[in-house]
Amino acid sequence: MKCCTKAVLSAVLFVFCALPVYASASPEPTEKTIEKEIKMGRKYTAEVEASVPRLVDIELEKKLARIANRLIPQMSRLLHYEVRVLKADEKNAFSLPGGYTYITTGMLNALKTDDEIAAVLAHEFVHADRAHVLVQTAKNSKLNVVSIAGILAAVAGAGAGAAIVASALQTAMVNSYTIELEKEADERGIEALYNAGYNPSAMLVLMELLKEETIRTRSYSQLGIYQTHPEEDERIASALAYMKSRGIRVERKKIDSVLQFEIKESLPLAKLYLNVDGINIVTLPMTVSNEEFLQRLKSGLERNIELELAPFDFYIMDTEIGKALVVLGSAIIYARELPEGAPSLQQIRDTVNAHLIELRGRNPFTDYFL
Repeated sequence: MKCCTKAVLSAVLFVFCALPVYASASPEPTEKTIEKEIKMGRKYTAEVEASVPRLVDIELEKKLARIANRLIPQMSRLLHYEVRVLKADEKNAFSLPGGYTYITTGMLNALKTDDEIAAVLAHEFVHADRAHVLVQTAKNSKLNVVSIAGILAAVAGAGAGAAIVASALQTAMVNSYTIELEKEADERGIEALYNAGYNPSAMLVLMELLKEETIRTRSYSQLGIYQTHPEEDERIASALAYMKSRGIRVERKKIDSVLQFEIKESLPLAKLYLNVDGINIVTLPMTVSNEEFLQRLKSGLERNIELELAPFDFYIMDTEIGKALVVLGSAIIYARELPEGAPSLQQIRDTVNAHLIELRGRNPFTDYFL
């Protein structure tokens, strides 16, 4: 992006964040300050859009509004949650006081699913909902103010004290949030995704995407959701721990649209094929019994095979009724069920596991086994 555009984005881009829902890193926001927060945010939207081109795309804005409308009820306060798009190649998103949220075309181009877009918006909505920019202002200016109303009163006041706080507000917008505020946004964002019917794993995939992009480009000057943190791994680990504590299953495969098992048939060859992402696992003659077998195998693999599955949790085991293909202690299929001409259990396991290794290799900076 042009230098001037970068400068403007640097002056207002916010960071991607999170916290454990049961322990708050920020003071409880109040309804009483909403009007003032919206007014403050509106002022900054004018500054942003005066220097950074806004993309006006009615269909895209409708799509973003549709996603936002599912997330807004999950927030604790009814702010002016409005999503706008900026023409910028950088992968970024940020929110302003009052709920105004921006996402760049670069970020949208990098996201593959509505779940990932929802993860970005949920994260930024939480920033606004919890008034994180004001909380960061108080921290930066070392104010002994414990409420959002108190911070706003200081910002709106007169004299040198108000000038210092106003300056600190600018600093909060330029710098990254504290790790505590980041975790708050991450975890409350995960909760919002879950309750809104989106895949919460999208939050993890998003953080891992940005981490990988940062490592690959070594672009440490970026701000906002793309800001590099020494605590990146801590945030990812914290988000994972939060999901596990809430009993939320980690399913990256649905975000990446991989590990898709399907049965195909060839009428000219009278063959049935069980494939995963186009890779053949089993080929059998086209018979009713063979199709039933492939359906059982497909169902077991779909239900149990995840990108997060460790190799030692996917194995062949001797049981009282013979060898079995086992995932996490549960038998998927037994050797005695194999039709004539089918590959062995070990061959089936090796084919699937080799594909898992290849898929995980596409994201070398993601630790699937945390």
